[in-house]
Amino acid sequence: MEAYITNKAVRGATGSYPFVLTRSSFPGTGRYAAHWSGDNLATWEFLRFSVAFLMNFNLFGIPMVGSDLCGFYGEATEELCGRWIQLGSLYPFMRNHKTIENQPQEF
Repeated sequence: MEAYITNKAVRGATGSYPFVLTRSSFPGTGRYAAHWSGDNLATWEFLRFSVAFLMNFNLFGIPMVGSDLCGFYGEATEELCGRWIQLGSLYPFMRNHKTIENQPQEF
């Protein structure tokens, strides 16, 4: 509901199609917002989870989905982060997002 209202308000104010990002959604939200997986861990297991996450949300009618590359919590190794960025290039939506307490992970 929030995604719908935000989308409608921004469209009314600007006359353009907005980019609304949410992690709270329901089937059909994809018409109004992109979905992000939420805060994840910097582990190989969460890299694997991200693939199933994207496929499942496509089934729910939310095509614009993605997760935090390299994990949000924890320190990703250079190998893990590099592989996650490679995988992320195939995500509909990707971003490198990290807690402020952790080391930068940009290459």
